[in-house]
Amino acid sequence: MKKYFFIVFLLISFGLHAQDFGFGCLGLVGGFAGYGVQTYQTKGINDRIDFFNAAHKDSLDSPLKNFGQAAGFRFGINFFEKRFSGFNITFKGSYQKLSEKNKAIMRSGAIEIAKTFEVKITSFGLGIDLGTHITEMLNWKILKAAITYSHADFIESEDRPGQLTKKDDYKSKKANIGYSLATGFVVYLIGNYISLEGSAGYNFFHFEQLEMDDGTVLSVNEQSAQPMPVTLDNGGLAGSIQLNFNFPL
Repeated sequence: MKKYFFIVFLLISFGLHAQDFGFGCLGLVGGFAGYGVQTYQTKGINDRIDFFNAAHKDSLDSPLKNFGQAAGFRFGINFFEKRFSGFNITFKGSYQKLSEKNKAIMRSGAIEIAKTFEVKITSFGLGIDLGTHITEMLNWKILKAAITYSHADFIESEDRPGQLTKKDDYKSKKANIGYSLATGFVVYLIGNYISLEGSAGYNFFHFEQLEMDDGTVLSVNEQSAQPMPVTLDNGGLAGSIQLNFNFPL
């Protein structure tokens, strides 16, 4: 019985003091969950919106806003984190789903028609972070770099009284390979195991034609069959805040 108490004592002691040995003997693994905001450039979709506003100006309650900023949740896994000579390196994977939605109300006599337009950007990322501790409770992520694999959707929905919703979902045919660069700060709440992280940076991505499952290509406007050559020109500034959970190895 004494032997078992001794083993338990050693395990507890190791858990309490793991951070003194550089995040545990082998490092840390864990995950994170948070919220992100992404700006992006989309001349093609905004030209389509401008055409819609002009074509329906007499029946619109208010014109649609242009697109350019999406937001949503992000989740990920820290595969490995280790401290080396005042620096710490993290290898991670992430999943992020962002969206931006605008809605317009059109009136045709006594009939009210709701038109909804939505941009979705779904991304998987693999990256590496290089950071350094400023104090025991504050870490500066000097560089956060990742390769991203992204898909884009542009969805137009129409709701009429007494009818089923009509939805056209235009999707990217293949994943776009992009990258992101950022910097940020981490505040440790409970040792190295639970922390709050905020970051800001720039994401690079590009999407050309989008099409529906039946092969219909997104056009430059609702009255033209001319394909929209580029849907999302590029990414832009991005920011996020997340809660990290780490466990010693």
